[in-house]
Amino acid sequence: MSEPQSENLGPHVRTLQIIVASLVMGVILFGGYVVLFAPAQAKPGANGQILTLLSMVVGASGLVLSPLIAGIMARAQIRGIASGTWQPSQPGRPAPDTDAGRLAIVYSTKTIVGAALCEGPCLLALVAYMVERQWPALLAAGVLVAALLWHLPTYDRVSNWIEDGLRQVAEARRFR
Repeated sequence: MSEPQSENLGPHVRTLQIIVASLVMGVILFGGYVVLFAPAQAKPGANGQILTLLSMVVGASGLVLSPLIAGIMARAQIRGIASGTWQPSQPGRPAPDTDAGRLAIVYSTKTIVGAALCEGPCLLALVAYMVERQWPALLAAGVLVAALLWHLPTYDRVSNWIEDGLRQVAEARRFR
């Protein structure tokens, strides 16, 4: 990435790191409360396991859908950038002048959506654990926290993704 583009990327990455870290911390704090302080709503081993099963199904769906939906959204927006029809998701806010700037916004959108698709099921798993005290719900929450952490952006990851996006945009424009 060129020098002026990389200078603008640092604050963008930092902001995105704060957003994803906030999602992670919210889940961890709620999980800590559930495990350490929340009164058990059911006795361990009771027949009430529907929430645990539901949380595991929703959690598995979130793990599959998170990269899938985020990827579909990103590819659609990359096609829009290549065709010149891309619009920022916040109307009234000026669009970046460069494709790299547009791709940085696309990366943010894809990351937030992907992380949210892990956070919701994680919270459901923690609620299931709080109500039913079944360890598989807690295990599902742990796996989903790991998936949330996977969404935490680094400067190199964002920079590489934008460079790859620039190649995709250039290729799409070449074959138009």
